[in-house]
Amino acid sequence: MKPTFSIILVLGLLAGLTPLAIDAYLPSLPTIAEELDTNIDLIQMTVSMYLLVFAFMQILFGPISDALGRRSVIVGGLTVYAIGSLVCAFAQNYEVLLIGRAVQALGGAAVAVCVPALIKDGMSVNKFAKTMSMVMLVMAIAPLIAPILGGAILTIWSWHYIFVLLSVMAILAMVLFLRTIPETLPVEKRTPFSFGNAIHNYHILLKNKLVMGYLVASAFYFGGMMSFITGASFVYIEFYGVKPEYFGFLVGVNIIAMMIASTINGRYVEKLGTEIMSKYAFYIPLTASLCMLVLTFFENPPLILIIITSTLFMGPLGILGSGLMAGALNHAGNHNGSVTALAGTSRFAFGALGGAIVSIFHDDTFVPMLTTIATCGIIAFICFKVTTKYAKPILESTE
Repeated sequence: MKPTFSIILVLGLLAGLTPLAIDAYLPSLPTIAEELDTNIDLIQMTVSMYLLVFAFMQILFGPISDALGRRSVIVGGLTVYAIGSLVCAFAQNYEVLLIGRAVQALGGAAVAVCVPALIKDGMSVNKFAKTMSMVMLVMAIAPLIAPILGGAILTIWSWHYIFVLLSVMAILAMVLFLRTIPETLPVEKRTPFSFGNAIHNYHILLKNKLVMGYLVASAFYFGGMMSFITGASFVYIEFYGVKPEYFGFLVGVNIIAMMIASTINGRYVEKLGTEIMSKYAFYIPLTASLCMLVLTFFENPPLILIIITSTLFMGPLGILGSGLMAGALNHAGNHNGSVTALAGTSRFAFGALGGAIVSIFHDDTFVPMLTTIATCGIIAFICFKVTTKYAKPILESTE
């Protein structure tokens, strides 16, 4: 598959559905808690619910996509995502909202696991990293506009319409996908699905120290990002008094940084290689993590410092997201679906854990969020450094 402009746009839309599902309703969390007469920490757990289901269902959908092809799994996932969004839209209590989020995440998992596998089919590792950077550049528009759009919808109508919008976006994505992107996994290259084969493939990957090193580093980094996403609405809106309609603009600074990093990665990754790009990029979130730990010793640091450190932490995703995935794929053989599934599961499982920790240790301050982010960032950096010390340089390969 040649990554044309239209294909990149559609893949970016598919990849952006989960950021939309998470970020679009962040400004409304306090409002949802009030309307459903539920504590804010329970409403924050609906973020973790999405992440948990999204994470662990990828383990199943990865091998299924290797067996059935990418298109059928993506179409099925988009259908379920749209249904789950409508359940959330009509929710009148916390329990129904939680169920709707689980169904929405089930569909999102099927789509998300197929996008990187679809891109990797037949591509070299560095070409994959470059294409993923372009997809992430388009995808970054979703979390950039999602909280802004969510805040506007909340101001004009109600939070229920945010989920109506998500359902419409899923249907639109399905139409564009079917018209634009062909199947990338030929029948002769498919692996018959069975739980035995799936478990065997995962067993091989789990024993591969280099694959797991890249995936664990990615998982901790992602855990820090999800900790910010879970706690940011409280810290910005409740603690610092930012109006919900302005919340999206502050979070959008992080997304702009990601887009800049993706642009830089797309331009230089084929020349320098993913390991070099990731090596230097990782020092940025490390620095941000150390600064966050310092901020926790202050009672009320200026909001601008939290904005700057969160931007420095999350911005390098434009380089590290594709770089860490490329590192894992380079050492994993011909199991693209299983590798991307394992990567997605580990990332979002750690993301759900990070978000849950922020919710559990909620103390009406910014400290739980910053401490969790910083801890994840430092551990991710250590894992990456240890892994790359023993990994061979990434070579051009279509395996």
